[in-house]
Amino acid sequence: MIKQIASRTAVLYDGMCVICVNSVRLWRRLDWHKRLEFIDVQDWSYVQQRFPQVERSAALGAIHVVTPDGALYTGYDGVLHMARQVPLLAWSVPLLSFPPIAWLGRRIYAWIARRRYAINRLFGRAVCDDVCRPPSRL
Repeated sequence: MIKQIASRTAVLYDGMCVICVNSVRLWRRLDWHKRLEFIDVQDWSYVQQRFPQVERSAALGAIHVVTPDGALYTGYDGVLHMARQVPLLAWSVPLLSFPPIAWLGRRIYAWIARRRYAINRLFGRAVCDDVCRPPSRL
């Protein structure tokens, strides 16, 4: 089982974020081949042990995707890399990587990521205050 996990792409997400948790739920349904391993960054000791190159504040500010060979993708680029792993979405990666679309996608991702806890509160889902607050800028 450990060899299987090591060969999967790790997705580091914020388990205190309702948007993030719901997104992970959807990605799990789409990941028929089980190529993605989802890890909650709130379990920081585990994340730090496996991925010492990842900084806690950065991991709380945006999704981090670590490939089996150690390559690191964050934010929108991380989502693109995840989509490459999922057959149902792989077709969309060239379109979403097209420079004008990628430029806009990165900005929209960063805008939502910076405001995700406030967005959670809009839907009545309060989260922690200072412990897991994302950085002020991405």
